[in-house]
Amino acid sequence: MIPVVGSSPIGHPSFAPLFSAALAQVEVNARGVAQSSDPEFLHQLRVGLRRLRTVQRAFRIPGTKRRLRKFKPALAAARDWDVFYGWLENARVSPELKSLARRKRAAARRQAQQVLSSRAFDQFLRCARRCVHESKASPLKALEWFYRKALKHARRIDWEDEEDRHALRIRLRRLRYACEFFAPFFPGTQYAAYLKRVKALQDLLGELNDIAVARRLLKEMKAEPPKPLQRREARLICALGPAWTAFESSRAFWG
Repeated sequence: MIPVVGSSPIGHPSFAPLFSAALAQVEVNARGVAQSSDPEFLHQLRVGLRRLRTVQRAFRIPGTKRRLRKFKPALAAARDWDVFYGWLENARVSPELKSLARRKRAAARRQAQQVLSSRAFDQFLRCARRCVHESKASPLKALEWFYRKALKHARRIDWEDEEDRHALRIRLRRLRYACEFFAPFFPGTQYAAYLKRVKALQDLLGELNDIAVARRLLKEMKAEPPKPLQRREARLICALGPAWTAFESSRAFWG
């Protein structure tokens, strides 16, 4: 089985095809998590869930957030261990630490698999399928709304603060998904350049989040973060300011 990534249907900007594509990504990759140890299935499952929630926000459709709360922590924990162990494999740490991390990763994956086979997840899917109906939105208003949310948070951000960075990362991720959803409805070639800057900033914040997770999991295993990891974090934080300035000064393709 191959992990299924999301798609952005082109045509009239209606809720149903976008939501259905995200839901299909969730369902297929959930089966992949149950049947395979490939970490990409879990990653694409979580991407699908985030895309699904972004579509609901963009179209102002009552969401499934309350049901998501029941199983998101287990999926997030399993993904954290996947990413952390992938980094740890190439790090200069003791075999004992790698072995402990391997066991914890396996336990987190089992927990995620249990959650995906639970009644709560089945009820979530049933509820999501009932949400699929036609509802039109203004691409301009939706994009502007996600953009303004990101700007508002960044005006008071402390780049050194992990929680601040993570919150901005979430807002930028929603903006990116909305750009991908609605870009076909706007003329011109500015979309690619704009999305490139969004992705560059999102990648910086994503790597910093991975480092924050690695530090937390190392602490859980009573191990110190390696110095190269700390130096990498410092360089990334220094790069955030210029990356944000480049993004903020770029012309929105929907403007």
